[in-house]
Amino acid sequence: MTYSMNIIKLFCFVILASLLITGCSKDDNPTGPEVPTPPSFAISSHNVQMGGVDYIQFYARPNMNISLIRVDITNPLGNKQIFNVGGGVFLTEEVIHLQDPNWGYYRISGSWDFRFVGNHEPTKEGFDVTQTLNVSAKIMP
Repeated sequence: MTYSMNIIKLFCFVILASLLITGCSKDDNPTGPEVPTPPSFAISSHNVQMGGVDYIQFYARPNMNISLIRVDITNPLGNKQIFNVGGGVFLTEEVIHLQDPNWGYYRISGSWDFRFVGNHEPTKEGFDVTQTLNVSAKIMP
């Protein structure tokens, strides 16, 4: 009887040890998958005249590969316009026009806010980044 008890104890020990080893594995990541760093954008502006009216056009360059869905542009008066980019893929440092061709925004001095919404490429992890550009409506000689 003691021989069979020793086998049962050994069997229980092996099962318990394997459960402990599996449960303490360092492969587990309790915080979940690592979230990618959000992109940043170098934003620039260009003053233009259309029909005798002063306008401004905006451009952005991402610091990583992205697909961009939309950009919410809020002028210093608090008026918001949404520029639909439509999910276009842009490579690192590629220039993104933030308005349709031959179009611009009324040139107003102050802080313009840009909210970029899109996905990292190629992982498709989403991002939502807001940046500000200070604009002067004065024309420099």
